[in-house]
Amino acid sequence: MLGGGLGSLSAVYALTEAPDWQDRYEITLYQIGWRLGGKARSGRNLKANLRSEAFGHQVWWGCYDNTFAMLRRVYKELARPAGAPLATFREAWKPSETLFFGTGLDEQARLWPLTLARNDGTPGEGGPPPTVWEYVRILLPWVLDCLPSLHPGLTSYAAIAPLWQDQARNLLPALLRRAHNQGVVAFAELDPQNPDYDALLRQAGTTVPDGPQSSRQRRAWAQPLVVGAEQSLRALEAAGARDHHPNFLALLDLALAVVRGIIHDGLDRSPHGFSAADDHDLRAWLRHHGASPTAIESPVIAGFYDTLLAYAGGDREHPSVAAGAGLRLLLRVLLAHKGALYYTPQADLGEAAFAPIYQVLRRRGVRFRFFHKVKELRVDDDRIATIRLGRQVELDPGVDEYEPLVNVKGLLCWPSRPLYPQIVLGDSPLIQALDFESPDSPEIEEFTLRRGVDFDDVVLGIPAPALARICGDLTRKLPRWQTALAHADSSATLGAQLWLTPSWAQLAGHAASLRLGVHAGTLPGTELPRWANRSSVVGHESWPRDAQPATLAAIDGPLRDAEDSEARQPTRSRELLRDTVDTWLKSHPRLLWPEASLAATRELNWELLFDTGGRTGEHRLAAQHTWMLTSPSDRHTLTPPGAARHRLRPDDSGLQNLVLAGDWLAGGLDLGIAESAVIAGLQAARALCGHPRQIVGERDGVDLDLDPTASQSIRVAVA
Repeated sequence: MLGGGLGSLSAVYALTEAPDWQDRYEITLYQIGWRLGGKARSGRNLKANLRSEAFGHQVWWGCYDNTFAMLRRVYKELARPAGAPLATFREAWKPSETLFFGTGLDEQARLWPLTLARNDGTPGEGGPPPTVWEYVRILLPWVLDCLPSLHPGLTSYAAIAPLWQDQARNLLPALLRRAHNQGVVAFAELDPQNPDYDALLRQAGTTVPDGPQSSRQRRAWAQPLVVGAEQSLRALEAAGARDHHPNFLALLDLALAVVRGIIHDGLDRSPHGFSAADDHDLRAWLRHHGASPTAIESPVIAGFYDTLLAYAGGDREHPSVAAGAGLRLLLRVLLAHKGALYYTPQADLGEAAFAPIYQVLRRRGVRFRFFHKVKELRVDDDRIATIRLGRQVELDPGVDEYEPLVNVKGLLCWPSRPLYPQIVLGDSPLIQALDFESPDSPEIEEFTLRRGVDFDDVVLGIPAPALARICGDLTRKLPRWQTALAHADSSATLGAQLWLTPSWAQLAGHAASLRLGVHAGTLPGTELPRWANRSSVVGHESWPRDAQPATLAAIDGPLRDAEDSEARQPTRSRELLRDTVDTWLKSHPRLLWPEASLAATRELNWELLFDTGGRTGEHRLAAQHTWMLTSPSDRHTLTPPGAARHRLRPDDSGLQNLVLAGDWLAGGLDLGIAESAVIAGLQAARALCGHPRQIVGERDGVDLDLDPTASQSIRVAVA
């Protein structure tokens, strides 16, 4: 196993699930540096009150079926005693039903809460997500049910229909007759020439036909309903409904565009599912299928791009995500989450995910080799023949195996720096100045693993941007690899963790934040658009009783490629990071915390930043955790239009003894998120041992036996 990110770890976990796995395999994982977690790693600062210093965004969606299924089993196997910190999965991961979206940057802008009620589902349990057609069956009745509640003077379709275009009303009888001729029984009782609009759109529209239906029946059922919904939406807009419900109306507008797009593009019966739309950007695809400019630029869509950091080259002026991949995730997040919209770890991911996984795998007998850097893979015929590694440190005499975790208030955690007493010359300032997670870090020796002697099979879990350096032999001999790596788009990221003295509610200045359970959201248009309330972590840190922060906030965002080039210079890197965070704190805190700004300004009251060093003003920023991930293995995976078609599959590396893991691969969600990495890891394990046979959500549910010639626009003759 090469690499210790989520993809590799999920592959190892699946391989070791079988009771007899040790009769079949010996598994060794090689990891650069001293900790696991990849781009989502975190660590405790042993010199700063054992505070948790994390990278990336600590929010996982409730639709992450495979990720949470693995974590639930991990916590069950750990069997921590009652009363221990984070003893169970439910104690370690807390649900939230509200996501907050910024609505602008001016003084009147407010956070808009999107709240989706919790359901009876359990993350990691239950069946697959809805099929592509089932999303139509969910969205269209929901839109029809909501529209009459948006304007006090237009509370029925009988009142709204007279405001439709004449062309649409004249078209409706023909659509109803077509539906009847196709055998759609939902409209059988309606008079096509004089339809009861409420019976049609509120009753018949919510009587969704059960399957199986032919493709023509599906479209014949949907066409009159979509025309009625679209006309009603535009009539309500003209009547002023957008003034009262701008963001909710945008949601309905987007839902209709999704329905139209699925039907018109035939995504419900394409063998590629949503991926059939991946040559288009999501916003362009929505626009093509009738979404209004207002809906396309709405906080939900802008915020969705922000959650994915979906910006070409990290440039916030160029949002870009493949329509199919974006649509698949957006629909699963909103309509297929289990329990709650999303979950946040009560400590950071290092303690809530990666340390528990490590403990379980170690107990099972997996061997971990920290401080080992992969330098080159070489191919002989159709197999990996050798792996060249660099060993970064010598362990102290008497230390047989590096022990990576530290105990913080009863919780095993990764440290933010190596545990130097276990390393030869670990007390040397020269050794402590080295960044052992950098690909350019020095080594004390180089050695080679050989096929048939040291390994048989290889799981490569190193991210794509780092592979050009170590897989030159593969790219020369396998053109698919050269193409895949050339299209492996990514961006550097940066962010900050801010400890503040007041509570989040005090900073916000109202009780709504507590009532709604504020945990995370986005601020589109800002330098660091993703934010999360991570205050639950403070209780697992070790602050003095009489001097401790009440709030921990995390903010992060993309780094433009041009700035990334500058950031390769250490001095410029520190300046760029400081300037970016400083700019955010001088311009945007009022959007999150109305009570945190200096009087009559948008600038943070710097004295609210917690600083045990007693600094004043902007100098208190030096007491916070600011970070920048620019190393090739740390770059965030992007999925621009057209990129996914060039990706390799975990089980199709082109070499017989090599399988792949990571979020940059095809075959799952095709996005740079945790669930993509886990699905790829499970697929890698299945390629080796046949387990797991079923992976939830690895394919879109489509109906391949439906008539492929039945696609027809639902926008027929309506402008």
